[in-house]
Amino acid sequence: MMICHIFLFNEEMILIEFDNCKSVVNRIMQAYKVKKAKELAEIWGISASVIASRILRNSLPYDFVLKCFMDTNANLIWLCTGVGNPGVEGVKIENNSINLSSEDLEKLERIAALKKDGAITDDEYILLKNSIFNK
Repeated sequence: MMICHIFLFNEEMILIEFDNCKSVVNRIMQAYKVKKAKELAEIWGISASVIASRILRNSLPYDFVLKCFMDTNANLIWLCTGVGNPGVEGVKIENNSINLSSEDLEKLERIAALKKDGAITDDEYILLKNSIFNK
Protein backbone atom coordinates (compact mmCIF):
# COMPACT_ATOMS: atom_id res chain seq x y z
CA MET A 1 0.00 0.00 0.00
CA MET A 2 1.33 3.41 -0.92
CA ILE A 3 0.96 6.17 1.63
CA CYS A 4 0.99 9.82 0.57
CA HIS A 5 2.64 12.70 2.38
CA ILE A 6 2.82 16.34 1.41
CA PHE A 7 6.02 18.29 1.92
CA LEU A 8 6.55 22.01 1.62
CA PHE A 9 9.81 22.49 -0.29
CA ASN A 10 11.00 25.86 -1.61
CA GLU A 11 7.47 27.22 -1.07
CA GLU A 12 6.00 24.46 -3.26
CA MET A 13 3.86 21.61 -2.04
CA ILE A 14 5.22 18.23 -3.12
CA LEU A 15 3.20 15.03 -2.84
CA ILE A 16 5.39 12.01 -2.11
CA GLU A 17 4.22 8.45 -1.82
CA PHE A 18 6.20 5.91 0.13
CA ASP A 19 5.83 2.18 -0.04
CA ASN A 20 6.59 1.18 3.56
CA CYS A 21 8.90 2.22 6.33
CA LYS A 22 11.06 -0.89 6.10
CA SER A 23 11.82 -0.21 2.43
CA VAL A 24 12.61 3.43 3.20
CA VAL A 25 15.02 2.39 5.97
CA ASN A 26 16.61 -0.16 3.63
CA ARG A 27 17.24 2.57 1.05
CA ILE A 28 18.69 4.81 3.77
CA MET A 29 21.05 1.99 4.71
CA GLN A 30 22.03 1.66 1.03
CA ALA A 31 22.76 5.39 0.87
CA TYR A 32 25.03 5.11 3.93
CA LYS A 33 26.48 1.88 2.52
CA VAL A 34 25.71 -0.16 5.64
CA LYS A 35 24.15 -3.60 5.81
CA LYS A 36 22.40 -3.55 9.19
CA ALA A 37 20.14 -1.16 11.06
CA LYS A 38 22.51 -1.48 14.01
CA GLU A 39 25.31 0.05 11.91
CA LEU A 40 23.02 2.89 10.87
CA ALA A 41 22.04 3.47 14.49
CA GLU A 42 25.73 3.68 15.44
CA ILE A 43 26.35 6.29 12.73
CA TRP A 44 23.46 8.38 14.03
CA GLY A 45 24.27 7.79 17.69
CA ILE A 46 20.88 6.27 18.49
CA SER A 47 19.67 2.89 19.67
CA ALA A 48 18.83 0.28 17.03
CA SER A 49 15.49 -0.12 18.84
CA VAL A 50 14.52 3.39 17.71
CA ILE A 51 14.83 2.29 14.09
CA ALA A 52 13.04 -1.01 14.79
CA SER A 53 10.18 0.87 16.46
CA ARG A 54 9.70 3.10 13.40
CA ILE A 55 9.63 0.08 11.11
CA LEU A 56 7.12 -1.68 13.36
CA ARG A 57 4.79 1.36 13.35
CA ASN A 58 5.26 1.75 9.56
CA SER A 59 5.29 5.52 9.78
CA LEU A 60 7.45 7.50 7.37
CA PRO A 61 10.58 8.46 9.29
CA TYR A 62 10.79 12.08 8.08
CA ASP A 63 13.74 12.80 10.34
CA PHE A 64 15.63 9.74 9.06
CA VAL A 65 14.97 10.68 5.42
CA LEU A 66 16.05 14.29 5.91
CA LYS A 67 19.15 13.34 7.89
CA CYS A 68 20.14 10.88 5.18
CA PHE A 69 19.54 13.51 2.50
CA MET A 70 21.70 16.03 4.37
CA ASP A 71 24.50 13.52 5.03
CA THR A 72 24.58 11.65 1.70
CA ASN A 73 22.81 13.96 -0.78
CA ALA A 74 20.60 11.02 -1.77
CA ASN A 75 17.58 11.76 -3.95
CA LEU A 76 14.55 12.39 -1.70
CA ILE A 77 12.11 10.78 -4.12
CA TRP A 78 14.31 7.67 -4.34
CA LEU A 79 14.61 7.50 -0.55
CA CYS A 80 10.83 7.59 -0.12
CA THR A 81 9.72 5.52 -3.11
CA GLY A 82 12.67 3.69 -4.63
CA VAL A 83 11.91 5.38 -7.94
CA GLY A 84 14.57 7.24 -9.87
CA ASN A 85 18.28 7.69 -9.51
CA PRO A 86 19.56 7.31 -5.93
CA GLY A 87 22.02 10.15 -6.40
CA VAL A 88 24.58 8.24 -4.33
CA GLU A 89 27.70 6.90 -5.97
CA GLY A 90 27.97 3.13 -5.80
CA VAL A 91 24.31 2.48 -4.99
CA LYS A 92 22.72 0.17 -7.53
CA ILE A 93 19.05 0.38 -8.33
CA GLU A 94 16.75 -2.43 -9.29
CA ASN A 95 15.35 -2.31 -12.77
CA ASN A 96 11.68 -2.99 -12.20
CA SER A 97 10.74 -2.48 -15.82
CA ILE A 98 9.13 -5.23 -17.84
CA ASN A 99 9.11 -5.98 -21.52
CA LEU A 100 5.71 -6.39 -23.12
CA SER A 101 4.88 -7.40 -26.63
CA SER A 102 2.60 -5.09 -28.57
CA GLU A 103 -0.05 -7.84 -28.36
CA ASP A 104 0.16 -7.91 -24.54
CA LEU A 105 0.06 -4.12 -24.41
CA GLU A 106 -3.11 -4.10 -26.51
CA LYS A 107 -4.66 -6.68 -24.18
CA LEU A 108 -3.85 -4.50 -21.16
CA GLU A 109 -5.38 -1.47 -22.86
CA ARG A 110 -8.58 -3.41 -23.63
CA ILE A 111 -8.79 -4.73 -20.05
CA ALA A 112 -8.27 -1.19 -18.68
CA ALA A 113 -11.01 0.13 -20.97
CA LEU A 114 -13.40 -2.59 -19.80
CA LYS A 115 -12.68 -1.73 -16.17
CA LYS A 116 -13.11 1.99 -16.82
CA ASP A 117 -16.48 1.36 -18.49
CA GLY A 118 -17.60 -0.81 -15.57
CA ALA A 119 -17.88 -3.91 -17.74
CA ILE A 120 -15.67 -5.92 -15.38
CA THR A 121 -15.15 -5.85 -11.62
CA ASP A 122 -11.89 -4.98 -9.86
CA ASP A 123 -11.33 -8.67 -9.10
CA GLU A 124 -11.86 -9.63 -12.74
CA TYR A 125 -9.50 -6.85 -13.82
CA ILE A 126 -6.75 -8.10 -11.48
CA LEU A 127 -7.27 -11.70 -12.63
CA LEU A 128 -7.08 -10.74 -16.32
CA LYS A 129 -4.11 -8.44 -15.81
CA ASN A 130 -2.22 -11.10 -13.88
CA SER A 131 -2.89 -13.66 -16.62
CA ILE A 132 -0.89 -11.48 -19.01
CA PHE A 133 2.10 -11.14 -16.67
CA ASN A 134 2.12 -14.76 -15.44
CA LYS A 135 2.68 -16.52 -18.74
